[in-house]
Amino acid sequence: MGLIHLKDVVTIINIAIGFASALMAMEGNILAACYLIIAAFVFDHLDGAVARLTKMTNDFGKELDVIADHVTYSVCPGFIVYAFYREYGVLAAFLMGIVPIVFGCIRHARNQVYDISFPRFWLGTPRPVSAFYTVAVVGTQLSDFIPHYKFFAIPVLIWIGYNNLSFRPFLAHHGRKFNKPLKFFMTWAVILLFLSGVATGITSKPWLLDCLLFEMLVYTFLAPYIYDPWDLDGYEDYVVKKKAEIARDMKPVHMR
Repeated sequence: MGLIHLKDVVTIINIAIGFASALMAMEGNILAACYLIIAAFVFDHLDGAVARLTKMTNDFGKELDVIADHVTYSVCPGFIVYAFYREYGVLAAFLMGIVPIVFGCIRHARNQVYDISFPRFWLGTPRPVSAFYTVAVVGTQLSDFIPHYKFFAIPVLIWIGYNNLSFRPFLAHHGRKFNKPLKFFMTWAVILLFLSGVATGITSKPWLLDCLLFEMLVYTFLAPYIYDPWDLDGYEDYVVKKKAEIARDMKPVHMR
């Protein structure tokens, strides 16, 4: 059998859409670039469904998916941020555009080496969430109402990148049984995104990105209040152990 299967083709489409997003940003079509990141997310989730339907799961596909996510959610948003700040000069745009790329690369290396994982949670902002935050901050209509919006967005974009490296728990769907409040939250999140997408299609205004920004804020700051009480059992001990492991590994080695 060949190396590439149907599920991998779907993953490659994810990469292709991410690349198209970067191209749109380079051409100055920032909103199109933002929407393409959302489209790539759809295919990111479809590859898992296709893998289950075709009963074709392997290590190659998993690694390809990880690389695709890194390109789409860490590298491509850097091009969008660069285009967003390009009017202030190449250096300023470069310094802002590199933020999601650098933090995304460090997160990828950290999680690969130290196996940062906790049942039912992601630790640190998940890459798709970071990408959604980034495109929402860049594309939101708030920029029409807040004077000097791009300057206010600078610390926000840095905060988004920095939180990739935190140990803050973020709700994950893997291995989780959703309680009623979480089901309610997820249902309305999907409904609101659909309605805002329709509104965007009708009016050509980025209501979808406004809604996405709102939902990412809810996910970050309000979702923790509806976890089950036992969800984070052992979390604090795990974080202490992982931080100690990383600290030990960072000590200089004296070569003879």
